[in-house]
Amino acid sequence: MTRISYLNGEFLPHEKCLVHIEDRGFQFADGAYEVTLFRGGKLVDGDAHIERFFRSLRELKIEHNFSADELKKLQFDLFAKNNLTDGTCYMQITRGATNRVPYFPKGLTPTISATVSPYKKVSDEEFVRGFSFMTHDDIRWKRCDIKSIALFASSMINQKAKDNGFDDAILVRDGFVSEGSFANIFIVDENDTLITRPADGLILCGITRNRIIELAKKNGIKVEEKIFSVAEMMKAKEAFLTSSSLILRPVAKIDGKEISDGKNRKIAKILNDAYAEFIKPKSISSFP
Repeated sequence: MTRISYLNGEFLPHEKCLVHIEDRGFQFADGAYEVTLFRGGKLVDGDAHIERFFRSLRELKIEHNFSADELKKLQFDLFAKNNLTDGTCYMQITRGATNRVPYFPKGLTPTISATVSPYKKVSDEEFVRGFSFMTHDDIRWKRCDIKSIALFASSMINQKAKDNGFDDAILVRDGFVSEGSFANIFIVDENDTLITRPADGLILCGITRNRIIELAKKNGIKVEEKIFSVAEMMKAKEAFLTSSSLILRPVAKIDGKEISDGKNRKIAKILNDAYAEFIKPKSISSFP
């Protein structure tokens, strides 16, 4: 089956979705994106993803006239055309194409594109084994709250982790943990309190992060949003990362040293099971 993607109002064969050489996304990484999980034919937290998408565009001062309903319908149509009931949708909007200038030109037509991919979850074996992480200085800019397409710093760190035999990296700024290269971070302290960094400008306020916090509270787990150091993370009973594409990844080791015994998954399992229940089709609203 031919893979179908979306570009500027058209559903096209994936290889025919081409943008202008002077698109500002191509030349300046001048754009925003979202990744939404599609499960059982339904969007998971679709409204929250679109709301954050629009916020990123506002912060970047990218003018557009797309509505939430249009973006939802785009995603449903794209999954239908690719015959997928489970997967992820990547949507991107850039400022558009114009002569290369170092400021924000007015009156541009934004470029919108979208692709879908099959759903690939963390396997039960991976969940039990856990993942290994290296620590790395957070060299990204100070507006990580914007879901910008300027992802090279994160990609460079992620690649460095893999080159050194780790699954991913934990980013550290001024002695405190910020997030993973593409995910939010949680730890569990000695009192079984779930702790994550406040959603300031130095991390992305993850949609899955917010849902995990809500599910933790519903399951009687105390939650605190506060900064914590690498040393505090190393002393934690548990640690895990969350994202919309990989959901929840337990941390087994940091810089080669085990967290707890490297196998404690008590809180992580409660929340992973709760999220699995949440994303069942009966729990999610579909597009009318």
